[in-house]
Amino acid sequence: MSDFDLPAYLSRIGLDAVPVTPDGLRLIQQAQLRCIPFENIDPFLGRTPDLAPQALAAKLLHAGRGGYCFELNALFGAALRACGFETRRLLARVRNGRPTAGPRSHVALMVTLGGRRYLADAGFGGPGPLAPLLIDTDTAQSAPNGTFCLRTDPVTGERLLQRDTPEGPFILYGFDEAHVSDADIEAANHLCATWEKMPFRNNLLLSGFDGATRIGAFNRMLTRDSDGRLDKRELVSPTDLATLLTRDLGLCLDPATLGAIWTRLGTA
Repeated sequence: MSDFDLPAYLSRIGLDAVPVTPDGLRLIQQAQLRCIPFENIDPFLGRTPDLAPQALAAKLLHAGRGGYCFELNALFGAALRACGFETRRLLARVRNGRPTAGPRSHVALMVTLGGRRYLADAGFGGPGPLAPLLIDTDTAQSAPNGTFCLRTDPVTGERLLQRDTPEGPFILYGFDEAHVSDADIEAANHLCATWEKMPFRNNLLLSGFDGATRIGAFNRMLTRDSDGRLDKRELVSPTDLATLLTRDLGLCLDPATLGAIWTRLGTA
């Protein structure tokens, strides 16, 4: 993202500066996850997200919106590079507890710092880690919102990100180190926004954080996840939806858009 407006980004996530250290990486990932929610409102309303740098800045930095992984991690990667971090894109296959994965539909980042490689991700809509994780270890790693580890899939050779839950390990996604081009990202963005076999066109997906508690929604089902302890309830009115989107997740949405989302939920 050329001519990245780092001061505007830092203001959006509530930071003054980010040192190029493991603590700085942790700080910036947590700040973005807590301040810029995951939301797929554009695909849900029939629009393919625009990944052009100026469009991302307008939407995520200045319009008070969130986005999904291709938007959020494009912003995150640009911010990291502007701060001085060495980054590389990864395309992952989402599992979300399934034994097998779908297509390469999630973009994450590898950050190399002091000879160590970190998985950095501010754009996963599921229960991913608030903190970056070391890639080259199978040892369990703690984040503010749970315990995670990476292991190698003996079949695919991918590194699998999994979270410890009371029911056992829950695999979130797997990734390898294949080169990721701009064309790969453009194609995956189009696929996710338009293909009926992906969840984004026909379901409302939301994710944000209140401290270490993840606030998530799938259509009308709202979930609050505090270190694996789940509290679920249904959104039953437009007021419930507006409260979730504008107060709990802090999104700036006009009444017409809120109404369109509620109407679309009736057919989801």
